[in-house]
Amino acid sequence: TTGSTTQSMPFTLKLTGCPPGAASITFSGKASEANSELLALNDASQASNVAVEIRDRDKFRLPLQQASKDVKVDTQGNATLSFYANYIATADNPEPGRADADATFMINYY
Repeated sequence: TTGSTTQSMPFTLKLTGCPPGAASITFSGKASEANSELLALNDASQASNVAVEIRDRDKFRLPLQQASKDVKVDTQGNATLSFYANYIATADNPEPGRADADATFMINYY
C-alpha cells in the first residue's frame, strides 16, 4: 500500500582531509512525481509506484535538497556521516522489477 517501506539499509560517508569544524550533507537528484522529498527511480528501472527514501542517522526522512544534521569534523579533518535508505511505495500495488535511483550529494562545511 502507499507509504509501505522496505527495511532501511545503512550507509556512511566518511570524510577525510576536511577543514575542522562541522559538516552536513545535502542530497539531490530527480524527485519522485508522487513526493518531491523522495528520489525517483531512474530510466533503467522497470518497477513502478516506488521511490527511494533517504533517512538521517536517527532514521527520520531527509528530504532531497535539505541539509542533514551537522556532525563534528575532528582536528585531523575526519568525520563520518551515517544515513539509511529504503524503498517506499508511492501508490498502492507497486510493480516489481529493477528499481535503481541516482543521487548526488553536496558537502556543507561550517
